[in-house]
Amino acid sequence: MAPTTPNVLMVFPRFNPNSFWNLQPVCDIWGARCPAPPLGLITVAALLPQHWNIRLINRNAEELTERDLDWADLVMTGGMLPQQDDALLLIDLCRARGKPVVVGGPDAMSSPDIYRHADFLVLGEAEGLIDEFIAAWSAGAKLGVFTAEKFQADVTKSPTPRFDLLDTSYYLYVGVQFCRGCPFNCEFCDIIELYGRVPRAKTNEQMWPSSRRSIVVAIAAMSISWTTI
Repeated sequence: MAPTTPNVLMVFPRFNPNSFWNLQPVCDIWGARCPAPPLGLITVAALLPQHWNIRLINRNAEELTERDLDWADLVMTGGMLPQQDDALLLIDLCRARGKPVVVGGPDAMSSPDIYRHADFLVLGEAEGLIDEFIAAWSAGAKLGVFTAEKFQADVTKSPTPRFDLLDTSYYLYVGVQFCRGCPFNCEFCDIIELYGRVPRAKTNEQMWPSSRRSIVVAIAAMSISWTTI
């Protein structure tokens, strides 16, 4: 059986330094380590059982150490295509240390075979899907693939992300996600394939609840990285 109160290490992979997502010169001017935090992973963190112990390592801003991996009972990761190389490296690191690893996010959704060496694949938006993984893990499953029906996640039921897991001093800005899906057809973007052509929006209360944590919101993002898991 899996631990009833597992230590879950969420790891956001490094971006390829030659990708569109490299804004390091701007970050250096501002004194930040990287542009923005992983909204997807911290949304997934909010969907996990409250009694699970969760930590976040963003490899674009900080180092992943052996001590971090030793602490973890379970590693969760995933991201976009420009993060693929580091995500695959992380899977290898986890397998070498006997740590089960869960992979989700848009790149795994697009190319699940590339991530076949992960112990678990969670393919689709997390709301309504992550509970299947939690039940399987809690029952002692060692492997699994969980797939959501596309474009069906109800984002009005998405919780406030775990902003408390962030060190906001690392980031150039901290954004929020207000919808998923996109009405446009840009040739360079796969959002419409992953999240649909019809934007699904969160409510006003979700975007600015009375209990909002103290956080600077600098941008509203239309897509997310692991809700997506």
